[in-house]
Amino acid sequence: MKKTKYLSQKDVALLMDIPLVTVSRWANQGKIPCKLKGGNFLFKKNEIVSWARSHHLRMKEDSKTQDPKANKDEIGLFHAVSRGMIYHRLEGNDVYSVLKNAVEKMEFEGDADKKLILDELIGREEIASTGIGNGVAIPHPRRPLPLGLNSPVIWVFFLAESVDFNAVDGKPIFVLFFMFSPSTQVHLNLLARLSFCLREKTFMSMLKKRSQPDVFLSAISRIESGFGNG
Repeated sequence: MKKTKYLSQKDVALLMDIPLVTVSRWANQGKIPCKLKGGNFLFKKNEIVSWARSHHLRMKEDSKTQDPKANKDEIGLFHAVSRGMIYHRLEGNDVYSVLKNAVEKMEFEGDADKKLILDELIGREEIASTGIGNGVAIPHPRRPLPLGLNSPVIWVFFLAESVDFNAVDGKPIFVLFFMFSPSTQVHLNLLARLSFCLREKTFMSMLKKRSQPDVFLSAISRIESGFGNG
């Protein structure tokens, strides 16, 4: 009988073109099909491919058959949020402490300069608040940072207590979408998709309920499917 060949976490990261820390987190959280043997997570390629397809995650091999520019432009919110994290009850009582506490919890592949990240986020807020209204803020650096990103990543943080972010409508912020992209063009594409979601009343209602990650991602996938490609 033929012995089953398993993939390692590194193999899966390469196959899916995502950070190794993301694969590790998904495995530990039971989000991705795998088995634990001898202290190591092992994966079957056919299960990973099937799981990725069902979650609308693009595999690295897909990009070989697509125009690179189109592939970059079409990366969606679901993929970006899946690469990041959805975190509940982030502590902080002002803009600085919220940004600082959030950055400390972010995981990047390699040795990311978190001081640089924080400085860039603060610098952006000093120019104009990223609080867009209705309790939502979208912190992001003014320029793409050297984070080794091939694809965008979004971290979603729900605050333990709402914080004054000097938002355009004067309302305190309860949720933040931290957005990091490999290029300005990708950033603008993601921003348009997120804005599309935020205009839907049921999506905003889900945000206010602090829904769990599975519900949150399912809602993004549903709404984003109607965004269009133009």
